[in-house]
This record gives sequence, C-alpha cells and structure tokens, in this order.
Amino acid sequence: MTLNNDRKAASGRHRILFIWILCLFGLCMPIHSWGQKPVGKKGDKVYLDYADNLRHNQYEMPDVQVAKGNVKFRYKDMTLLCDSAFLNDKQSSFKAFGHVSLRRTDGTHITCSRAYYEGMSQMMRARERVVVRQPGKNLRCDSLDYNMTTDVANYFGGRGTLVYGINTVVADMGDYNTKTHEANFYGDVVIRTPKYRINTPTAHGNTETGLIHVLGESVIRTVKGEVVHTKDGTYDSKTDHLELVGRSTITSPQRDVEGDNITYNSTTGDAEGHGNVKIVDKVNRRTITGEDVVYNARTGYSEGRGKVKVVDEKVQRTITGDEVVYNAKTGHSEGHGNVKIVDKLKNRTITGRDLIYNSNTHIGEGRGDVYYIDYKNKHAFYGDYVHYTDSAAIAFGGKPGTVAKDFSQGDTLFVHADTVSMKAFRLNTPEVYREVYGVNNVRAYRTDVQSVCGFLVANSKDSCLTLHEDPVVWNGNRQLVGDSIKAYMNGRMVRKAYVYGNAFSIEALTDGQHFNQISSRNMEADFVDGKIRRVDAISNVLSLYYRADEKDSTLLVGVNYSETDTLRMFMTPERRLDRIWTSKIKGTFYPMLQIPADKTELPNFHWYEQISRATSSTYTAGLGERTRE
Repeated sequence: MTLNNDRKAASGRHRILFIWILCLFGLCMPIHSWGQKPVGKKGDKVYLDYADNLRHNQYEMPDVQVAKGNVKFRYKDMTLLCDSAFLNDKQSSFKAFGHVSLRRTDGTHITCSRAYYEGMSQMMRARERVVVRQPGKNLRCDSLDYNMTTDVANYFGGRGTLVYGINTVVADMGDYNTKTHEANFYGDVVIRTPKYRINTPTAHGNTETGLIHVLGESVIRTVKGEVVHTKDGTYDSKTDHLELVGRSTITSPQRDVEGDNITYNSTTGDAEGHGNVKIVDKVNRRTITGEDVVYNARTGYSEGRGKVKVVDEKVQRTITGDEVVYNAKTGHSEGHGNVKIVDKLKNRTITGRDLIYNSNTHIGEGRGDVYYIDYKNKHAFYGDYVHYTDSAAIAFGGKPGTVAKDFSQGDTLFVHADTVSMKAFRLNTPEVYREVYGVNNVRAYRTDVQSVCGFLVANSKDSCLTLHEDPVVWNGNRQLVGDSIKAYMNGRMVRKAYVYGNAFSIEALTDGQHFNQISSRNMEADFVDGKIRRVDAISNVLSLYYRADEKDSTLLVGVNYSETDTLRMFMTPERRLDRIWTSKIKGTFYPMLQIPADKTELPNFHWYEQISRATSSTYTAGLGERTRE
C-alpha cells in the first residue's frame, strides 16, 4: 500500500514538473517564431508525448527534473524534440541538449545543439549550429540570444548568415527586432540582393521596408553597374534611392557623382549633391560642378548654386555663374550672378548678371552689365539689357551706355547709343551682312572716323554709315556736319562721304586757330588712304580757305573768301589745296592782317572739338579695351 502511494506521488510530481517545463518552454517559442507570442490560457495543457527516461534526484541535481532519450513535448501548436532536457521549476528555467528541434504549425522551425531558457529574464539562448527557418526567412549562426521582453534577437560568435526572400546578409554579429523588423549587422558585413551588393563594417536596415543604412568605409555595388563609396549612406532597395552623408562618390558606366552630401536614384535618373559637387554624365557628355547641384539624366535638367559650371560637350557649350539652370533637351539655359556662356559651336560668348538663352528657339536675353560677342559673325553688344537671336539683337542701358561692335570689315566699328540694335541677313552664307542701328545720343568710332548723331545705320554690305539728326563726322582734322551724312568705308578707312542739307566742312589748320571752311546745300568728299582728295560743294556754296606761303606751309599769308553755285576742290596727299574748279565764282582775297571780323568764320560755324575728344576717349579708354577680348 505504501509502495503504491509512493509511486502515485512520484508520478504526480513528474507530471507537475513536466507541465512546468512545457509551459516555460512555450515562453521560448516567440524567439523562433520571430515575435509571435502565444499567450497561454487557463486550462491549456502541456503534453509529454515521449521520453525514454524520466528521473529526479534532489541530492545530485537539486530542483531539477531530467528527461532523456527521444524527448518530445507539445504545447498548443508547438512541438519540441531533443535528446535530453533539464527543468528547474524554482528558477523557471530549462536546458535542452542534442538535436534540439522546435516546430510550429505556422512553419517556424529552429534547430541547434543546445538551448537554454531563463524564466526570470525571459531570455532564450540557442548554441552551436543554430538554424532558424520561417517562411521567407532563414538564419544560420553559432549563437543566438532572444529577449522576449524587448523582442530583440542577437546572433554572434562567428559568421552568421541571414536569408530573407532572395536577399542575404553575412556578418560577424547582428540583432533583429521581430516586431519592428529593424536589423543591425556588425563586423565585415556583406549584403547581397538581386539589385545590389554591400560591403560595410556596420549596417542598419529593415527587412520589410528594404532600407539599408551603412556606416564606415562602405562600398555599394548595384546590378546597374554603379559603385558607391561612402562612410555614411542609406539605400532603399525598393526605389533605388541613395542618400549619402559626408564625402562620397558614385561611379557607373552612365554617370559619376561626387560630393559631400548626395542623393541619387538610378531608376528616375535624379541626382542631387551638396558641397563641392561634381556630376559627370558619360552618356550625354555633360559635366556639372558647384556647391549645390540638382541633375536628372533622363530629362537633361540641371540646376546649381555656388560657383556653378556646366560643360556640355555635345553642343560644345559651357555655362558658369553663381546660379545656373540648364536643360539640354528643351535647350533652356539660365544663369544669375557673374554668368558666362561660352558657345563653341556658334563661336560666341555672353557674360552678364542674369542671362537666359534657348538653343532650340535661338532666343537669348541678358540683364546687368551684359556683354555679347559673336566671333563667327564678328559682332558684339554691351548694355544693361540685351535681347538677341542668331540673326538680330537689341541692347540698351548701362554705363557708359550701350555699345555695338562690328569687326567684320577689318577695322572695328563701335556704335555707342541709348539703344543699339542689329539685324543680320543671309546668315551662314558667304554673302552675310548686317545692319547696326543706333538711336539717341549716338557715337560711332573707327580708326580714322568718329561721329555723333541722333540716329545711325551701319550697313556692312556696302560698308556704309548713315547718320541722321544733327550728325557730325570727324576724319583726322576735318569735321563734316549736315542734316544727314553717308560715309562709305574701304576696310579701315573712309573712301567717300555725302552730306545732305546744310552741309558744312571744317578743316582745322596746324596752328589750331584757323579753319578752312566750306558750306553748301549738299556736299561730296572723296578720300584716298583716309585722306581727303576732292570735295564737291553743290548749291549756295560759301568758302573760306587759307593760303599758305609756298616756301613755308606753316606760314599763312591770307584767306580766300568765295561765293558760288558749284565748287570742286582738289587736294594734294599732304592735304594742301591743289586746284579749284567752279562754273562762276565771286570771291575776295584778304591778307592775314586785313581779314574782316565777319570773314574768319562762315555762318553757323561751330568746331565740336570737345565732343570729338570725348567720342574717341569713350572707346579707347573704356569699352574699346573691354571689347578687345
């Protein structure tokens, strides 16, 4: 009777202990099910399906129950197999040894050589040849600790390999949060996916979102051929979006990106950099540098700030400035702050504070100290505002004022006015020519001709300058005025001039005190080698011409005053009077000491010496130097 009671008591104790083991073991299931915590309810049963041997010796192993040989437990949907197990009911802990295998009906399967569970800390530890399998996930490591309170599993003690889907992570150690899916990997980390391969000392990521953050000297290689070098970068494997902090580089067959801070997406073609940025588009042969740069390889759009330089080798165009916007596909380019556009294909350069140009429409606009020079068509503009196309331009504003420059005829013509415009004809042909217009306060300058007027037209086809509204023309020491004047050039020098209405020719003599003068309704003058050789005065002709001593040309002996209807004068190469032709003439010769006061100057005489000097100095000392680039 006593023996039977003892056996019943022992059997009851074993059953109670096994229930404790299975209940405590059930607490370790969330480790292997990656965060799914089964909650036991009152009345749930734990079953010991099998054990070859079950014993307890309080003296050998106090408070520990031992199950050996083909041990099998079941609790709800979980099953544990192992060679042997130890349970301490007072410490709420257990140990499992030999071919430990845990399965759940949801597909979770964990195997290892031994496993430990600490009930007080709710820490599960698996050791040696640990394998965790779950649908879509597989982890192999030497040692695994799982904190059921924080839901964080740590693996360590040698290289561990995590496979989730078609992605693989190999690292010396790592941790994983079964609720948030956040993961951290340390020590020679290698991440392989179908889209990329990462080598880094440290990586932080999320298996659900696909975000990977690398720290330390890291290399990211994508299937598209990009190679990323960075010390701090975040990569989104779902969108191909890269964010790099600190000096980083991206190289690929298509483009290279370098900068202190970079965002890049190979799928959309977007690239953005901050801090000494350089983007090289190898496909489109385009380079952009600056402090802050935005670029899209697909659209051709680029935008930069801070010492920006855009070099487009395809169209042979370079743009620099404090701020630059450039779109190769639409042809739009825009710059602000010390902007310079060099177009090698069209052989022209534009500088200014603010510039806009479209290579598709061939329309450009500049504001603020704008200088436009076309080396191919040999003309230039300067002004506060310039609007231009390939064949026409208009400029106004600025100090010392708007200036046009035409250097297609050998000698450079400068036209300075409130407003200057230009129109080219038969562009890109051998017969190309242009007309330059100056409006209000016009000053024009060539090597041997200077002029002022209210309105000017310069035509390169016949090398003609036409001046209206109080025109004045100077050639050497000769001044021409009239209602309108036409001057035809021969290379660097004037060859013929026409004065229409109120014509007046004045020649300053070497002493600077006396002037040869002719006035008439109209006048024609022929020049040879830039020197006047013949003058035809027509209708209502008045003349004052000083006669020099035959032996000493600097000594004046008197003046000829004459009145006639038509006068033709021939000059020597030394600009001395050779002969005069006239149909009829009325004149008087006055010795120098007997010249009447009203015969020293013809009516409406005025010598504009100050204007002549100012016109020349405007170009030789100012814009003339600037435009000789």
